[in-house]
Amino acid sequence: MSRLNAYAGRALRYIRQYGGASLYRKIRERKERNRAERDYALWLASQLPDKQETARQRGVVFPYTPCISILVPAYETPEAYLRQMIESVLDQSYKELELCIADGSPSDRVERVAREYARRDARVRYRKLEKNLGISENTNTALSMAGGEYVGLLDHDDLLLPGALFAVAGALNDGEPAEALYTDEDKFDPESDRHFQPHFKPDFNLEYLRSNNYICHFFVVKREIALAEGGFREEFDGAQDHDFIFRCTERAKKVVHIPKVLYSWRCHAASTAANPESKLYAYEAGKRAVHAHLERLGVSGKVLNTENYGFYRVCYPESPEILIKSFEKFIGQTGVNVIYYDKACNNSVTIFGKEDYVLFTCVRSARVNKDFWKALFACLNRPEAGLACARVYGKDRRLRCDVRMTGVRDPFSEGMKGLKAGYSGYFHRALLQQELEEPTDCFLIRRELLGDRTEISIPELCEQTKKKGYHIYYEPWAVMYENR
Repeated sequence: MSRLNAYAGRALRYIRQYGGASLYRKIRERKERNRAERDYALWLASQLPDKQETARQRGVVFPYTPCISILVPAYETPEAYLRQMIESVLDQSYKELELCIADGSPSDRVERVAREYARRDARVRYRKLEKNLGISENTNTALSMAGGEYVGLLDHDDLLLPGALFAVAGALNDGEPAEALYTDEDKFDPESDRHFQPHFKPDFNLEYLRSNNYICHFFVVKREIALAEGGFREEFDGAQDHDFIFRCTERAKKVVHIPKVLYSWRCHAASTAANPESKLYAYEAGKRAVHAHLERLGVSGKVLNTENYGFYRVCYPESPEILIKSFEKFIGQTGVNVIYYDKACNNSVTIFGKEDYVLFTCVRSARVNKDFWKALFACLNRPEAGLACARVYGKDRRLRCDVRMTGVRDPFSEGMKGLKAGYSGYFHRALLQQELEEPTDCFLIRRELLGDRTEISIPELCEQTKKKGYHIYYEPWAVMYENR
């Protein structure tokens, strides 16, 4: 009943801020995704190692076998959850690990259980804190206890799934060892003993990380990087992982995504996974973490909240010297050459004109939102930007093409092509800034990146742009609607 009341309160507050229609779409979209994932638990069971595979993994000897220290800040963890968390670590097939538990609980609830396991297994390291120092400083204590070459982040009531550390070790033995790694994840309901809502992530995508902490768990990083960055910062409590991940990946030369669900968030009434409003302060801390990251890199931008908790928009500075007039059919824009192309003709286009910017589009007649040009130019006029892609809806008010990042392996969806206007897509990705695998049906590029070419195909243009070190960015706040 208390959970039902909490949901009702959240719904009322959401309606007051964003309207009933928005809430209706949000609920309907979640239900549709739940239907698509109805066989997820069976699928997950088929992906995890069985007893035979676990035995095989235990017999594998990797050339490189670093110790991985699992950092757990504990605070009054319910005994059942604590035992399940500890056993999910100790039962890993990869045995070169240690479990570092820093306990800020005023009671001995955690201590009794942790010391019991420590007596049985020397890999469990436990420290009772004199007082609760907060999530960041408690985690820093766990970091100070770690002796492994790598450290991994685990919440005190969550679960590492079977084979998680074996997959990490395997990735570390694939070429030059990565300095940071992360996996896909899901949620776990202890009441129904059910895994649900998997999060299938992209390969490392800095633009997307600015939109939300998509990496989250399970995150593993070289201990020397964690220490060099000073560990966790209490001024970001609630989003300390987001801030920490930013700083570690800024320093890491190689960041690897392991596209397997290997971590489960436990869902209960007080957890952020079940009730986003339980930690509203965390989302403001996340906003500040994004801003601090931009400042470190010397990137100008204002970080704004979106209507979805924990998801942000970065407004990059506009170029005041560029003035663009928006017309329904793109006639008369100053400084922009518009080139139409047809996907049915192998995406081949003839390049003409001498304007500084070129807009490639499959849509010949359209209307755009008020900030269309402003958003596209702000996105493009960054040194690393190659293409700035708009969000494009067809005559049926559905996305004309997919919005896809490299590395996403989602067996329950064919992508976002056809998503209705007003809907946000899987993990709100239709509305979030990100680096794309390929462009949408309308994108802006600087003329200089085209060189002297007079004819080129869109796939070739994308490949050429990436080879030069530029990125294909998605700017969802530049919206185009094809005329009916």
